[in-house]
Order: sequence, then C-alpha cells, then structure tokens
Amino acid sequence: MSEDIIQFFGDLYDKFVAKIYRYIFLKVSNRETAEDLVSEAFLRAFKTMKKPGFRAQNPQAFLYQVARNVIADHYRAKNPKTVPLEAAEFQFADDKDSPLQSAEIGLEMAKLQEALALLNGDYQDLIILRYIDEFSNAEISEITGRSEEAVRVGIHRALQALREKLTTNK
Repeated sequence: MSEDIIQFFGDLYDKFVAKIYRYIFLKVSNRETAEDLVSEAFLRAFKTMKKPGFRAQNPQAFLYQVARNVIADHYRAKNPKTVPLEAAEFQFADDKDSPLQSAEIGLEMAKLQEALALLNGDYQDLIILRYIDEFSNAEISEITGRSEEAVRVGIHRALQALREKLTTNK
C-alpha cells in the first residue's frame, strides 16, 4: 500500500472526523452508536480509497456520502431504540464560554435536536449540511446527488418544517 494513500487518508481523517461525527450524531442521537458509525464510515472510505483508479473530485463530499450510506445501512439493519433526549450529549459549546453560556447553548441544541428528530431524514440531512456543517448548495448537491435547485427548494421546505416543529414544541 502506498504511503501517499495512508498519508492522504490520515489528513482527511484529521480534518473531517469531528464534522462527520457531528453529522452522524445528529442523525442517531447516541454517542456510542455515532462513534461506531464514524469508525465504520472511515473504514469504508479507506477501503474504497485503496482501490486502483479511485479518484474523488471532492474528498469531503465523498466522506459525507459514505457517512450517509453508513447511517442508512444502520437503520436498515436494525430498528434502533430511540434514546431519550436527556441521554444525548451535545458538546458543541466553546471552551471559552461561561458555564451559563454553555448551559444555554446545550439547551438550545437539545431543542434543535428534538425538532430535527421530528423531521424526515431528507430534511434532517439538508438542515445539518447547510446550517450546521455550513456547506454551500453546490456542495450539498454533490453530496446528495440532487440538482442545486432541488437542494435550494428542499432547504426552504426543511426550514419551514423545522420552524413549525420548533413553534409547536415550545
């Protein structure tokens, strides 16, 4: 195996592991399951990258596509029990935040996760990719395999559905 592939994969892992973890965690709401699925996603990505002639135009989009497939396989393989929201841990608060700010951020993230969980999977993906991972519509188009126009419309509809869930769950 080429040292270049190993180095390239290591660099991709270092750069994207936190984002892939966050994406998966928001979809499965369980830390241990998310960790397992992240490992599976990167293992699959590495196996694919080792294949002769593999070329990813956009390695980030490739990793998100692999992560989406791993999540889909996870839900297809078994119907996981939902974890109560209180058991989910969000750790997106900045270390520089005060304890009060961290608690407020955690509470807002919990509300957002609860509302996101009520949306269908496509809407969840679009909102996470656009507003949490901050991808452009073109990048989301590449990840999801949809046209940019379909992504734009989907994001608009997903936001409407999320707003509705957030206002009805106050």
